[in-house]
Amino acid sequence: MKIQKLGATVLIISILCLAAFIRLQGIANIPSGQLTGSDGYFYYWQAQLISEHGQLPERDMNRWLPVGRDLGQILNLYSYILAYVHKAVAWILPNITLYHITFYMPVFCFCIGLGTVCFFFYRTFGLLFASIVGVLLATLPGTISRSTAGFGDRDSWCLMLGILAITTYLVSLQQHHPRKHLLWTLASGFTIFLGGISWEGFGVFLSIIILIEIWRFLTFETEEGLGLYLLWVCTFVVPLYLISPVYQSGQGFATHLAALMFAPPLALLGIRYLRHLLITKTPFADKLRPHARTVALGLTLAGITLALGYILIQQNTFADTTVPFSQNALMQSVAELENTFLMYWMTHYGSVFIFGSLGVIMLVLRYWKTQGLIFAVPLTLFTITTFYRTVLDSLFGISVSNFLFGIAIATCIIGLFVLSWRRQGRLENEHIYIAFAVWSLFWIALTRDAKRYNFFVGVSMAFFTADLILFLTAFYADKVKPRLPHLFLKTAIPALMLALILFYAPVGGHANRAIPTAIKSRRATPGRGSLAQAFNWMKDNLPANAVMAAHWNHGSQLNVLAGVKTIVDQDHYISHWIDLYQQHVNFAETEREALEFLKSHTATHLMLTGKETATAPFLRGESSSAFVPIYPTENFAKALVKVWEIRYPPNIKSNPKYLATRFPQE
Repeated sequence: MKIQKLGATVLIISILCLAAFIRLQGIANIPSGQLTGSDGYFYYWQAQLISEHGQLPERDMNRWLPVGRDLGQILNLYSYILAYVHKAVAWILPNITLYHITFYMPVFCFCIGLGTVCFFFYRTFGLLFASIVGVLLATLPGTISRSTAGFGDRDSWCLMLGILAITTYLVSLQQHHPRKHLLWTLASGFTIFLGGISWEGFGVFLSIIILIEIWRFLTFETEEGLGLYLLWVCTFVVPLYLISPVYQSGQGFATHLAALMFAPPLALLGIRYLRHLLITKTPFADKLRPHARTVALGLTLAGITLALGYILIQQNTFADTTVPFSQNALMQSVAELENTFLMYWMTHYGSVFIFGSLGVIMLVLRYWKTQGLIFAVPLTLFTITTFYRTVLDSLFGISVSNFLFGIAIATCIIGLFVLSWRRQGRLENEHIYIAFAVWSLFWIALTRDAKRYNFFVGVSMAFFTADLILFLTAFYADKVKPRLPHLFLKTAIPALMLALILFYAPVGGHANRAIPTAIKSRRATPGRGSLAQAFNWMKDNLPANAVMAAHWNHGSQLNVLAGVKTIVDQDHYISHWIDLYQQHVNFAETEREALEFLKSHTATHLMLTGKETATAPFLRGESSSAFVPIYPTENFAKALVKVWEIRYPPNIKSNPKYLATRFPQE
């Protein structure tokens, strides 16, 4: 037994080494001090502030001038992690800088999450299953692009916390000893707390657990574990509310965050306790007790109805503040929020998205037979309307395609509820199957309309692909009964199928794109071109109090690499200011209009790239006493990046309309 565990540990560590090796490819392509994504500079900037001051200030007065960025409305745990991990590591290894920690943290976090998945599946389904999942996650291009060294964003951190929250919760359900059950429950709740102060979208992982709890609620006739559930809820709800101002009075993108994180677990707690009262304490308890599951279904549907009512009432604010509901022009211009299509899925997940989707449908039918049709049929419609949306769009139009997708989501949820209500008996590991079915449903649904979320899809796809491979292996080995040894077949067949999925191009061959994807992801921002040279010049020549007006995508880079203050950035804190910047700088009709806007934001300098300069009429080569060219000093007219010093005439005054946070008619 010890030898077997040792062998499993060695194999899983080897998979982690493979994952790390892929994600470390091409790091020499990144200039020192740079990252591969603009958002990474945001967390690097915050970590620098924490390292310098011990904590973040209440308001960051280096950006979004003149009002500054309200840091109480940011979930910034990741920045604190970067800063304090650096302090701990530097105490042992003084040569390690904060930049090094920021640079390699995505790889480290991804490998922690991958290792957790592998060990959890090894303990539950065996080494072969865990190995298939591990190899797939290590090599899928969709899991590589946002977890490479130098990426700098918090995606790997959030995925790691999501994996830890759900696996610790599932482990708690497997425990028969009360003390172990309690400890694992507390571990899950604490991890959700960490996720809740790390990312606004962590409620999706919480929702997966809530759906499992609803499944248990609908399948049990008594309130089993209600006290532990109450403890689990209190573990993250109470500290989130007390610690983070975002959960007390959220604004902007965090307007509905408290409702999304608090309402589902608290509502489920309420309806669970209500059923407990109805079947035990009320005068008609004896009549209701035999129908406890029906009572649970009715209460659940009533809760869902109230939730839909809240969403309908608040739909206007959701449209303004919440991704992916937002349809404003700015959000539609952000590349990572674009829609996905079939070729995108094939490029990022090879054939795994097909095997994974087929695997979850077949699993439902295998375990719940004809009863499972009520969930399997909507899942099939969901798969078609997600992966083949472009075909449906061309045949029926976008509105009909989206309507069918909405029907698929609604019927999937209803089908899951009805299946749990009707199902008899209990399957081994059914909570795990439901957890990853819901994982797949939620994250694929989000990825359909915002491709950045594809990074979170891989775990469920790998899970159901592994399950399908082993099911087909067992079917062949048990039913066909060839002459070869049974054990040999159960090892050789999965290995062959996995090899085909990984390397055979007609079947997908995604592993052939693993290292090229990692190297392609090493495109540093800003790189070694004219933009980087401009940043270096600013850092050496501009005063510390310089305020640079520039396109929002350059914001955090200017803070970190150029050492200047900014008025807009990719944080999208006041998205309307970004619209105003484009309107009154890029497309300003007169010089006075641009100067009034820039004066209102206390800008001292202006930076425009080549395309932006071409759209600004007041800067098309005409001389100006207000905009004085200062960079580059030679061939200014032909430069790809230009910087002007702004010298405001006495008659230029600030105008409050340029500081409005919304359009006047709103």
